[in-house]
This record gives sequence, structure tokens and C-alpha cells, in this order.
Amino acid sequence: MLRSTSALVLTRLATTTSTAMAAAVDASSCAGGTRLRLGLVRHGESMNNVHTANGTYKTGRVADPELSARGRRQAEVLGAFLGNASKAGFLGLRELDEIWVSPHKRTLDTAAPTVQALGLAPRVVTDIFEAGGIYDASDSYDAFVAQGGMTRAEMAAAHPTYVLPADVTDEGWYRLPGRESDDECRARAKRVLEHVRTTAAELEASRNVLVVAHYDFISAFLDAILVPETSGEFVRWRHHNSAVTVLDIETTGDVALVKVNAAPHIYEADEGLLSGFPL
Repeated sequence: MLRSTSALVLTRLATTTSTAMAAAVDASSCAGGTRLRLGLVRHGESMNNVHTANGTYKTGRVADPELSARGRRQAEVLGAFLGNASKAGFLGLRELDEIWVSPHKRTLDTAAPTVQALGLAPRVVTDIFEAGGIYDASDSYDAFVAQGGMTRAEMAAAHPTYVLPADVTDEGWYRLPGRESDDECRARAKRVLEHVRTTAAELEASRNVLVVAHYDFISAFLDAILVPETSGEFVRWRHHNSAVTVLDIETTGDVALVKVNAAPHIYEADEGLLSGFPL
């Protein structure tokens, strides 16, 4: 069940980071009760995002794209913002206990500046990969061949402080035979939600977790909470690159939205960094 909360703040208002507002967010949900707070972050702009914006996605995309120059800068300003306790408090993420990160290159690299700023060892979670998975596509985008993704050795070399699960192997981590369908992604998001609710139910003290993931997966996860009967494409939500959606999962399993698509770090640094979908 979704509980209403007065803490929902429009992205444009997120340029203010006063101590009073930060304290209000910290105290907003669950009336001080034990909760698992998730900060859902969409990765910085990838080269596939650039191809989408330029109309060259089908001919220019790659299976596991790097961040663009703008995407790297987005990750840097996010890391600096979350590394500042006063600013991070505006998002209700003043003290992060964990970082979970998807195994794609673009999410691993997006998390890196925040990891460095906070000194945390992030946990790679293979269940939060982007809808579709890792695949090559034909020029007509109607035939797909699965790829394994980064191998264990490649991931460890690129990010030696990241905690890798057993299912990141010498062959990579993606196991499906082809391109995952949207409804398969939705089913996976529901499984992740159930795991998160179980984790919240077992907490003895509140925890804050940053989850670095993807546009479609975050959409599927939010739909699983609000409108679990939804099927097909991901059309309900909007997420700027590196923007943060914050929600609380109570020990009862109830969920409260705290912020949606908040990008105070972008507006503070340079509005020219804003990307992700047309306004």
C-alpha cells in the first residue's frame, strides 16, 4: 500500500538545501519508525542515450554502453552532492548505509564518485539490471543475441572496492538467451520489491540505501508498488539521468514516496547537464 506524504517535492524546488528542509525530510516518513529508505538513482547519460536523442539508437547502440562526457560529469556532481551531509540531507540521504548498483558499465561508473566520496564498498546486485538486458541487435532491431556483460575479472579490475556476487562469473552475469521482454522485467521488479519488503521487515534500525539503476527498471519497480497490474512499456514515470527518487519501505511493507525525480545536484552545478527526456 502507498501512504501519502507531504514530503513530495518537485524537482525544480530541489535547489534549496537548507538545514530545516533537510531535517523535515529526515523526519517525514513513518513518523520516526523503523524503515528502509531507498534512493533510486538513474545512471548518468550513456552513449546509447545520446544515440536515442540523436535518432541513431538502432544503428549506433551497443550492448553495454559507456557514460558520455556529460554522464561522467553528472556522476561527479551527484557524488559531490551526496558527499556533503547537509546537501544529502535534503534528499533524506544524509547518512548512507549501503550502495546497491546494477552490473552495467554505466551504473558501475555512475556510482564511482559517490563511492569515493563516502568511502563505502558498494554491492553489485544483478537483479536490478536494465529491461532488455545485455544484447546485440540486428539493424532492423527485430533479432537479438544475448551477451554476457562484464566478466568478474573486468569488473574487479575496473572497480576493485565493489563487492561482487557469485553470479558475476568469468562469462559475465547476464543469463537470459536473448532480449528480456518488458513484462519479464516487470516480473523481476516485483521479485526485487518482495525481497526489499522482506529486508525492511527484518530491520531492527532504519537504514538508507542508494540504488544505482536504470530508467525502465526504476519505472517497473515503482509500478510494482503503485499499479502492479501494469503490463507492457514503461510510460508512467520520468527520470532524468542521475536524478534521485526516494521512498520508504516500512516494516509493515507499506511504502511512502518522499521525492520523485529530484536533481538538486544538477540545478546547483549546471542546468546544461540536465538530460534524460524532453521537457
